[in-house]
Amino acid sequence: MVSAPYTISSVGLGSCVAVALYDTQRRIGGLAHIMLPGSASLNGSQSSCRYADPAITALVKALCRRGGVRKDIVAKMVGGARMFPDYGNSNQGIGEQCIESIKGILKREHIPVIGQDTGGRHGRNVEFYLDTGRVVVSAIGKEDKEI
Repeated sequence: MVSAPYTISSVGLGSCVAVALYDTQRRIGGLAHIMLPGSASLNGSQSSCRYADPAITALVKALCRRGGVRKDIVAKMVGGARMFPDYGNSNQGIGEQCIESIKGILKREHIPVIGQDTGGRHGRNVEFYLDTGRVVVSAIGKEDKEI
C-alpha cells in the first residue's frame, strides 16, 4: 500500500490475478497478487491473502486506513490465464475461476472494475502507476497495453 508517485509491479502472472485498487481522488492504491479463488475460510486458512476474498478485503481496509474513501475506489484486473492444456477437461481453469470470484467480490463491495486484461493463454507483467492510476500490462511477443 503506497501513494503517488510510486509504482507497484507484479511479474510473471500466469493463472494468478493481480487486482489494483485505486482511490482516484487521493491517489493511493495497492496491488493484490491473488493465487486462488474463493474464500480462505472455506479452505482452512482464514487469513491467507492468497485467496480472493481475504486479499481484497485486506486491501480495501488498508486503503481506508490510509485515508481512502470507498466511493472513490476503482479496480483494474490483470492475469487469470489458462497456462496449460486442459487435456479434454471442459472445466474452467484456475485463472478463470479467480477472475469470476474476484468480479463477484468487487461487485459485492461496490467497487467498479474499470479496466482489465484477463484470460488467454499467456503470462503477463503489470506496472501500477499511483500518480495517475494507470496500469500497464506487458507480455512476451505482445505490445504493452494500458488499461
